[in-house]
Amino acid sequence: MHAISLRNNISKKLFLMYALNVSDWICTMILLSSGKFAEANPIARTFINSFLLSFVIKCILPFFIILSICYLTKMLEYNGLKTADKTVCFGLTFYIAINVDHLINFLLLAFWK
Repeated sequence: MHAISLRNNISKKLFLMYALNVSDWICTMILLSSGKFAEANPIARTFINSFLLSFVIKCILPFFIILSICYLTKMLEYNGLKTADKTVCFGLTFYIAINVDHLINFLLLAFWK
């Protein structure tokens, strides 16, 4: 794969990971509002009760981090891009798993008595 197309693929994966991150935040807020779930992440517990702070930390900040990473990939050679691609794939896998967990929790919530 050519370096330019690999760089473009990394950018697409990063923005998919960003979308999954925002989805994680939205689902978490909905599940927490049910009163039947608690935030599992001890770091997120410190800010999740503040809508504005959690929005900034989970949506705004990651957007600018991803833009920065996309910009920085322009400085990488092909081998560095391959490593970056593997790292981004790991992150995508992580966020896919979190979103699947949210789907399972929504099913549990639907049948919770």
